[in-house]
Amino acid sequence: MVMLILRIIGIAAAVVFLGFFVIPMTHGIINPGNIAGTFLCLWLLCVLIPPVHGAIKAFCFKHLFTKIVFRVVNIGFIAFAVYGAIVTSAMVWATCQAPPENSTAIVLGAQVKPWGPSVILRGRIDAAKSYLDDSPNANAVLSGGQGSDEIMSEAQCMYNVLTESKIDSSRLYMEDKSTNTTENIRNSMKIIEDNNLNTDITIVTDGFHQLRARIICSQLGIKGNVGAVSSDTRLLYVPTYAVREWFALPFQLLFR
Repeated sequence: MVMLILRIIGIAAAVVFLGFFVIPMTHGIINPGNIAGTFLCLWLLCVLIPPVHGAIKAFCFKHLFTKIVFRVVNIGFIAFAVYGAIVTSAMVWATCQAPPENSTAIVLGAQVKPWGPSVILRGRIDAAKSYLDDSPNANAVLSGGQGSDEIMSEAQCMYNVLTESKIDSSRLYMEDKSTNTTENIRNSMKIIEDNNLNTDITIVTDGFHQLRARIICSQLGIKGNVGAVSSDTRLLYVPTYAVREWFALPFQLLFR
């Protein structure tokens, strides 16, 4: 009975997460995160539904080659799921790091749409405003260059929205040359040093992004304390971008 209940729970979870991975594709969001997540959920359903698992196993075990493929694929998916669980736990830990008092916020950019900040960028702007409102003696570096499909730099977009939201412009510094997260943080730290700002920093970004940002801070040899302020990412997109980070982290560690 216990195994049956666990099987039902597993099937239900796989179906729910399958929806989380597939629905963003209908919104034009297709990346390694929701592609890998979709295959992981489909594999889990195949394992947990006895008739399906039995039919696949019976077919594969007819020949040595397909039997080996069956074993390798299963081991691969199990290893990937375990790796993902470990990384996700570390990602949750990274989001829980409290910002040091009056630390300088480094707000990481995201795409600017023709009509203004994207949903992701708007969330980061809102999180930065909340932090600056709660820490009146803190400053912020707004970091992000201008992509070929953007009407302005990400830093400029954040600056415009924050100043329109009554954040004093003297508290905001723009870093508008970076093209990736490593450059975001490296260039922002130079601005912090050049302007004698507090070298204790708080990374403002989405929760799924906080772990990689902390790893980059370590790689850059940042000496000050590093805190986290995470934006309210739409729940629909969290699984897709979290799984994408499963792929991004090894590249960050190996090919920074």
